[in-house]
Amino acid sequence: MAKKRERPKNTGRTPGGTLANRIRDARKQAGLTLDQLADESKLSKTYLWELENDEKGEKRPSADTLMKLVGPLRVTIADLLGLPSVQVDNRAIEISKSLKEFCDWMKKTDRELSEDEVHDLATMRFRGGQPKTAEDWEDLYRTLKRTTGR
Repeated sequence: MAKKRERPKNTGRTPGGTLANRIRDARKQAGLTLDQLADESKLSKTYLWELENDEKGEKRPSADTLMKLVGPLRVTIADLLGLPSVQVDNRAIEISKSLKEFCDWMKKTDRELSEDEVHDLATMRFRGGQPKTAEDWEDLYRTLKRTTGR
């Protein structure tokens, strides 16, 4: 019987290091060997070894390749790319840099957003793209609070 693997805990911090380090660390946290990751991702062991040892960042895996890795590694693409994310209901939700700045600013001003509020903002879809600055997020947040009464 296969051993159940736990999803690595998201600390809420932006992971540092290179893509190579993040892939290798995620593989080790998931308790996988290169052979096991190759089997589960349907990528060659040689290519995975090259990705994990690409300290210069010369390898540019495609979105398809990253998608093949996130399932077996139990991480998000945001985790692999070192993008900020938050943990909501045991699921990592990718948040934009500007939303992270807004959340941090709200926390500093003793108006920390709830997990539900962050989740709602992060998963909201916009015509023309998400707000680009922390100030835009603040305007949106205030408008939503005023119009929904929540």
